[in-house]
Amino acid sequence: MSDRSREASGLLEARLNDHLARAGRGSVAVSRFLTPGERRQAERWLTAHGVRAQARFWGGYSGAERQCLFLLPDFYLDMPELMPAEGENPAGTIPDPEANAVTAVRIRGSGFRVLAHRDYLGSLLGLGLERDALGDIAVQNEHEAVVFCTRRIAAFLLSNLQKVASDPVRCEEYTPDARFTDGRSYRPIADTVASPRLDCVVAALTNLSREEAQRAVRTGLVEVDFEPEDRVDRILSAPATLSVRGHGRYILRAFEGETRRGRLRLRADQLVLGRNL
Repeated sequence: MSDRSREASGLLEARLNDHLARAGRGSVAVSRFLTPGERRQAERWLTAHGVRAQARFWGGYSGAERQCLFLLPDFYLDMPELMPAEGENPAGTIPDPEANAVTAVRIRGSGFRVLAHRDYLGSLLGLGLERDALGDIAVQNEHEAVVFCTRRIAAFLLSNLQKVASDPVRCEEYTPDARFTDGRSYRPIADTVASPRLDCVVAALTNLSREEAQRAVRTGLVEVDFEPEDRVDRILSAPATLSVRGHGRYILRAFEGETRRGRLRLRADQLVLGRNL
């Protein structure tokens, strides 16, 4: 683990301790938006401290990548009618003003300029916001996106966000329904690999040589399920998410048996760049 990663991990644990103390005083503690890797770290921490059952994660819609942690006081465990289900909006059952922290704003451009994820993110950060104050930015089409955030940040955006990449925009409150999707698109990949080792899979997904793939892993350019991985011989199982810096993000869907030559059939999807990355 790098010094920067170690520092970020320590900061997250300090915040989790603060949330635990707040929950211990009888209030619902709500975190800032966590990356998938931070969520995995948080879940391990919560389990180690015996409070995972009191925790719920929500990012504004089912399947959200960036999510807030809602840490409930332990007395909620004795009131199942108030305990929100996993993967559902905690605000539906928690009678607490902070429980409805996650909301959404729809941003609509003029229609005369194509806007991508990086345009929205750059303009939002240009307003002075930190990245963890924002959840997913779901690009819906070339001229529209939905950004998930807290109610306080939503009010700020409604008043202050007027342009995205010099294109005039209109902002409005937005409530996702069951038909909402994150707008991501994928390119299917089918290939064969000698084994399910990480270096073999990275080489197949990125069209790198085996040696180049090993170098990418060993130099910290590869993440597995949103956490750094430097072991070239790690054995992968599907499903798994792989990120290779400079090449993109991939979802390993399945290993589907062997060819006549004993190679494994691999099926994966690559997230198409330019929209939601």
